[in-house]
Amino acid sequence: MSGTSIYRTLLVVAGVAGLVCTWLAGDEPLIYFTVQSNIMLTAYHVWQLSGRAAPSAFLKGAVTLFISITGLVYHFILAHGASPLALLPDGRGDDVSQLGSLLLHYVTPAMAFADWLLFDRALRPGWAEPLLWLAYPLAYLVFALVRGALLAPDAERRYPYPFLDVDRLGYDGVALQAVVLTAAFAALGYAVVALHRLVSRTARLRIPQESGAAG
Repeated sequence: MSGTSIYRTLLVVAGVAGLVCTWLAGDEPLIYFTVQSNIMLTAYHVWQLSGRAAPSAFLKGAVTLFISITGLVYHFILAHGASPLALLPDGRGDDVSQLGSLLLHYVTPAMAFADWLLFDRALRPGWAEPLLWLAYPLAYLVFALVRGALLAPDAERRYPYPFLDVDRLGYDGVALQAVVLTAAFAALGYAVVALHRLVSRTARLRIPQESGAAG
């Protein structure tokens, strides 16, 4: 097994472990973007490890963007920039839930982004793709709002995230939040593509120079 395969196997293990912890500790975990994005990331890498399909710049870029959104939104909006070390199991809280949150919000996003930069450098994601990748976050927005509207006003977790809470923000407030986040996600998508192209180009330039030096 190659080093890349070992790394991706560890990524899959982290994702599965985090999902299992979340299922054991949570109620209706599938309503969360965190869980959905980690399922997509894990499924993509299992599919790649099976050897049944060639790497896809579009699919890999998409799952990388979605999992990056998961990590960044959690850290800067939901956790208010708190240290990830606070999620380490300490025996004083819900250790299973904390471990799941650590794995799904920090470990898998960091590993997936590193994989995007380090491996599959021959992939050439197009500049139009970040706009296409936004289809899923926008679909999730529709899902969350429709689900919330169908539930009773006093239902627990009626809206999965505070920035989607129509009861607190109103539809105009949620719309404003959605516009800001969509613009941020688009910028993040372009950053994902630009960084991959930059790292890939740097690697291609370095290889001929090293070969020339060796000769």
